[in-house]
Amino acid sequence: MDPDDDLDLDSTLVRRGRDAETFDQVSAFAKEIEGRSLDKLLLDLPGLAALSEWKFRLASQMFGRRYRQLPAVEKAQLKIFAEEVAASQDAELASKIRALIAER
Repeated sequence: MDPDDDLDLDSTLVRRGRDAETFDQVSAFAKEIEGRSLDKLLLDLPGLAALSEWKFRLASQMFGRRYRQLPAVEKAQLKIFAEEVAASQDAELASKIRALIAER
């Protein structure tokens, strides 16, 4: 491996979102978000928040749809975990992650 190569530590979901350009690719990205476990999705939040604004908005809508169906206890747990994830990010990404949870 060439030392000048960038290591891509993003998840497959984030890479697919970043690379999605066609309708079919964006649709596959949305379906993958819908099927991903919420705990893994929360771990992907920094990468998702770094996507273009419209791709992050799509991810937010898919996350919100699933989040609204959860019992209050699970919502509270997810908010705590999302805050922990946000606290480890730069200000811009943290703000997007916090807004994702706050609007629900």
